[in-house]
Amino acid sequence: QGQSKELFYGYTADQRYFLAYAYAWMVNRTDASLAKQIMSDVHSPAEFRINGPLSDVDEFYTAFNIKKGDKMYRDEKIRVKIW
Repeated sequence: QGQSKELFYGYTADQRYFLAYAYAWMVNRTDASLAKQIMSDVHSPAEFRINGPLSDVDEFYTAFNIKKGDKMYRDEKIRVKIW
């Protein structure tokens, strides 16, 4: 977790970390381009490379105060834990 509790542009250090991760995957694509990727690439589209992993990270829930009923909420019992 971030050391500083200081807000920068209204975001905590932890929030900025997760936002930077998401921005790294941010893309604009056409429906045709997405369809081509789905049919020819083994990798998930960017949206799922962001929302999927982050919905399993407890620190993400804390950073953004994610609660049951929020779009990114996943019940703790089904969150993937690797380590």
